[in-house]
This record gives sequence, C-alpha cells and structure tokens, in this order.
Amino acid sequence: MTRGVLAALLILLLATGAARACGPDTDCLVGTRTYRIRLPPGGAPSGAILLAHGFRDTAANMMANAEIAAAVSDLGLALIAPQSDGPGWNLPGQPGGLRPTIDDMAFIDAVVADATARFPIDASRIMASGFSMGGMLVWNLACQRAGLFAGYAPQSGTFWDPPPESCPTGPATILHTHGTDDPTVPLTGRTIRDAHQGSVVQAVRRYAAWGGFEAPVETITPGLVCTRRDGPQGRVLELCLRPGGHDLRAVDLVRAWRDLGTINGW
Repeated sequence: MTRGVLAALLILLLATGAARACGPDTDCLVGTRTYRIRLPPGGAPSGAILLAHGFRDTAANMMANAEIAAAVSDLGLALIAPQSDGPGWNLPGQPGGLRPTIDDMAFIDAVVADATARFPIDASRIMASGFSMGGMLVWNLACQRAGLFAGYAPQSGTFWDPPPESCPTGPATILHTHGTDDPTVPLTGRTIRDAHQGSVVQAVRRYAAWGGFEAPVETITPGLVCTRRDGPQGRVLELCLRPGGHDLRAVDLVRAWRDLGTINGW
C-alpha cells in the first residue's frame, strides 16, 4: 500500500471520527447546520426529547441548562437540541416575513434522521418540545409534520397570526403549557413590528375544531389548570396554564413526557 493511499485512509478515518464525535459540548453536523445531543447515563436511551431554543438563544445553552439536563436524563431519555440558522426559527407570519433560503421543517427532518442513525434512539418515542420561539416552531411542526414525533409539547409559544385553517399532515397530540402572566408571549398575543403573535386560546380552539377534537374537560391540580380535548385515534389536545411568566420549566417537560407515555400506552 502506497504512502498516498495510507494518507487518504488516515484522513478518512479522522474525518469519520470527527463526524461521530458530537454530544452535549460539540456540534453534530447535518449538512451546513448543527444540533447537540446528550445521552442518559449508560448511553442507551428509551427515547428522546427534542428541545428547540427560543429567540437569540442557542442549542449550547439548552444543553447547559442543568435542571433540564438532569430531568431528561432521569427519564432515561436523550436530549436533542437543534440550532437555528440565525437568531430565530423561520416561521410563517413572523416579523419581516419568511426567509426563502431557510427550511426549518426539512432541517428538523434531517436532525431526527441523523440522531436516530447515529445513536440508539427509538424513533417512535421522540417528543418535540420548545420554548418561546422554539414553542412556535413546535406548533408549526405539529401542523406540518404530525407524523414525525410521538407528540408535541410547546412551552410559551404559539402561531404567528394568522394561524392555519388546517394542517396538511393531520392532527397530532399537542400538550401545551403557558404562564398566565407571560409578558413576552402573552396568552392573547401582541404586535411585534409588522407581525402579531397569535392568541394561544384561539390557536387551540381552531386546531380543535379542524382536528375533530371533543369538547374540553377541565382539570385543576396545585399550580396548574388544564383543559383536555380527546381526539381521533387517541390523540389529545391539552392546554395547561400555570401561574407565572415566560419561563422554561423542567417540571413541565417531565409532565408532558409522562402524559404522552400514558396517552400512547408506553
């Protein structure tokens, strides 16, 4: 074997190793974009939570959140944090309009495909969650990629106005959590430059009517008021309101995962 061939093989091995060497502190490369991932102790997750960051936040910060990291690891799950292209996600109705060169739906498709190929993650047990603008991404994923995740758990996010009249991929299970005094993404929405954040309640009602969900049933537990609507094929649409403002909370992530497990019979 010539020196040239040996050198080429060495470069290939190094490149392959670099491609695989990604985790909570290093980027996983998907095309020109990245995500980060943390596996639970033992490295054999039973599933995963994909957690989308908010505006001007990063995947690295999601991974650095010790409370979130501990909660997801305690569930025996992998934590996947995709990175937006720019300060935020590219969503219909946003200020300034859509950026035509960025397809975040296709990017999330690629992240899920890459993560389940690289790591021992059950693709049928992945929940999509996100905070603030990341929650807005999750609402759009539920509408445009209903079959990609086992369920969708947005926190403190909604559609930009106008919300869609219908969704091309069918209804999904959505477990939404929101603070009643959220000043950043108010329940009733607010105007930002040339755009308007939609009403959370209106989004839920419109999704319920379009998706064929039943009348809401209210449950009250300490610190939480939830309205749940059962839907076709065992799907659930739930809005849970808690006291407080604009906060990403591990307890809400854990509750959504456990509720999703009950809904899906895990």
